[in-house]
Amino acid sequence: MTYIQSLLCRLSIAVVLILELAIAPQATAVQQTLKQTLPPPPPNNPGSSAAGGRRSASTCPQDAIAATTDPLLTALSPTTTPGLSLAEHPTFLVYVPSTSAENAEFSLRSRDGRGIYRTTVPLTDTPTLISISLPDQVAPLEIGSLYTWSFAIICNPDNRIEDQFVTGSIQRIELNPVRLSQIEQSPPARRIALYQEDGIWYDALTLLFELKRSQPDDLSIDTTWREFLQSGGIDSTIDSNLDQ
Repeated sequence: MTYIQSLLCRLSIAVVLILELAIAPQATAVQQTLKQTLPPPPPNNPGSSAAGGRRSASTCPQDAIAATTDPLLTALSPTTTPGLSLAEHPTFLVYVPSTSAENAEFSLRSRDGRGIYRTTVPLTDTPTLISISLPDQVAPLEIGSLYTWSFAIICNPDNRIEDQFVTGSIQRIELNPVRLSQIEQSPPARRIALYQEDGIWYDALTLLFELKRSQPDDLSIDTTWREFLQSGGIDSTIDSNLDQ
């Protein structure tokens, strides 16, 4: 390499270093701006919770002082595996702790992130257990497909990055006609047991929720409810006797 070539090479390296130093602060500023404007990622599960039903580890900022030892915002979805359902238009349940927020948002997405359904849910008389059913106008869930749903408390409508939210997963399956007929012809308590045998989480949960509301004084139903939530890794103190 000649002296001139060596000199040009050194000059090129120096120019690159100068440009990197000049650009770095600008890149950092852009990253900070993105952090402030992009919505938060799905929350990690606290403690021993795993994929499936996820729950937020905090409350809305304005509710922090009033926070108690009551259950956290919780998606009633299994914490280790996707919850199964036979329903074309299933029902989802979420526990909402005491909050001053006025609204929440429910959304359902396909595995590839495609939006399926979204709706605003008014929040009144919290703490409460809220049920959201997928409307008949929405295309039925596809058999074998995995979906993710989320429920977000809108703490600050002007800054959605403050949302506190939880997620769950659901997969629709089908049973052979003989088994399906056996389940459909069984009384409610037996139907719940059969659903559990086949891991049909959402259908069993929905039926249990209906029984709890229609027969609030039946201790056997209350026991089944607590055991069912426990089996899915969910706080069994969540009580569906709360008004909705």
